[in-house]
Amino acid sequence: MANNTNKVGGGKLQSFLTRSRSLEKQIFSSLVLGLLIVFGAFWWFLQSTMHTITDDYLLTRLEHDADNIEHNLTYESGVWQLNFEGISAIYSSLYSGHYFVVVTPQQRFYSPSLDKYPLYAKRLDIQTETLEPSKKKTDHYEAPGPVEELVLIYRVELIKQGQPIQIYVAEDLSLMQNMITKFDVFFGVLTLLTLVSLYFLLRWLLQRTFRQLRPLEAQLREFQLGHKIHLQPTEYPLEVRSLIESLNLALAQSSLQFEKSRQLNGNLSHSLKTPLNLIFQLIDAPELKGYPELKSQLKSQSNIILNLIERELKMDRIANHQSITAIPFTSLWQDLQPTFGQLYRDKAITFTANISECALLNMEKEDAFELLGNLIDNACKWCEHEVFIEFKDNRLVIEDDGPGATDAQLQHFEERGYRTDETKPGHGIGLSIVKGIATAYQANLTFSHSERGGLKVIIEFNHQTN
Repeated sequence: MANNTNKVGGGKLQSFLTRSRSLEKQIFSSLVLGLLIVFGAFWWFLQSTMHTITDDYLLTRLEHDADNIEHNLTYESGVWQLNFEGISAIYSSLYSGHYFVVVTPQQRFYSPSLDKYPLYAKRLDIQTETLEPSKKKTDHYEAPGPVEELVLIYRVELIKQGQPIQIYVAEDLSLMQNMITKFDVFFGVLTLLTLVSLYFLLRWLLQRTFRQLRPLEAQLREFQLGHKIHLQPTEYPLEVRSLIESLNLALAQSSLQFEKSRQLNGNLSHSLKTPLNLIFQLIDAPELKGYPELKSQLKSQSNIILNLIERELKMDRIANHQSITAIPFTSLWQDLQPTFGQLYRDKAITFTANISECALLNMEKEDAFELLGNLIDNACKWCEHEVFIEFKDNRLVIEDDGPGATDAQLQHFEERGYRTDETKPGHGIGLSIVKGIATAYQANLTFSHSERGGLKVIIEFNHQTN
């Protein structure tokens, strides 16, 4: 049942951590995507606005120049005349970037800056005879200039002195386009820097937010080790309080099931002890005095059953809701060493221990003694003269210099009752007990060949032990 309790806590923990990582990625991806869309839309709007404002500004200036040219265009004695002196001097410099063409029914006037370059004259699809004297038809378009790649042309068609007149005024776009390009580059760099800054800011904020859930992970690990916990929803962000409440319910249900299981195990234990006591009494009955071998076997097997019952009850205490105090590993080993030295005095075993200072084993004391005792007993039983013990960095290693085991035998060491040599004393349950304790404490147990010749047992604890 202890294993089931740990699985509930571990499963909830793993599920929550996986969900947290997923939520962090989803939130971060959504925010980054939203920022890209917002900045993309803002960029497009700003670019459209800049181009519109620039075109409107140029058209307003060209319209003013077209009105000025129209004002300086006169009709005298049947001849059209254009007063160039009344027009801006910028149209007098050759290829100045400012040009105009005036088309009358009899003649054409070119600005000195144009040098009679055939400026593209796009005609409006209108009937000049339908024009009213007070009305004008206007249009604008882009076309190649005399030396420029592109100029903006403003075209006006009107009726003056009863005759159709077309005025084309053009201005070089390169200056404005260069300014817009510089602005685009500046805005692009600024936007990129802003996005990068927001990226790291959002990442830091999300990590800072999810760090608030670290205490939950620590508490659930305490639950895995058998500590009683209760999560306070008010200590966590509002968005995960419902999850915290659900975890509290799950933990409470797990504790309830555990207590029920303990009661059932206790009842079973007491139920079995009664017939066992009767068996012990029958063993001493006078009727069996003539069968010493049978009495010995019955007593031996009854003791095995009794030990198994007590062992299972001990395993239930692993997940008990009481505090587990870390045990100094050095003192644990010092308590056990004289016992095994006495038990195997005929072998004169040399024990070599490599234990880091202040090493702690976070287990119940009885379980720690049983875990280490079974491993050392097995090593002493099979060694020639030496047993090696090492404990550091949450890793326990026990080796011996005995004959070792085959690869096939290594696969069966965890099985209850398995014995490699029937002539050796024991019942084949020591290593299976070690396996049960290691599993209950979320530790990894492995058996392998030792370089010293015998068996090498490694237990790696997942929680902090030193």
